[in-house]
Amino acid sequence: MQKSKNKQDTLAAINALVEIAYDQGFADGYGVGNQVGFVAGVMSLKAALACGLRHGSPECGKALESLKRIGIDE
Repeated sequence: MQKSKNKQDTLAAINALVEIAYDQGFADGYGVGNQVGFVAGVMSLKAALACGLRHGSPECGKALESLKRIGIDE
């Protein structure tokens, strides 16, 4: 009877640890996905911003400068 109780307790502890690890992994993956998606979205706008700047839009110039400040200047 004691063996069965120990086994159940151990399995419950493992299950709790797996849930914590899964939740943390999901949250980390979600955060990384948000960052990658943001950068990809910004990169897709860079050509349009550059074109707007060539056509005299000061707002496009400001936007491109702000991208440089945050480190997205490829």
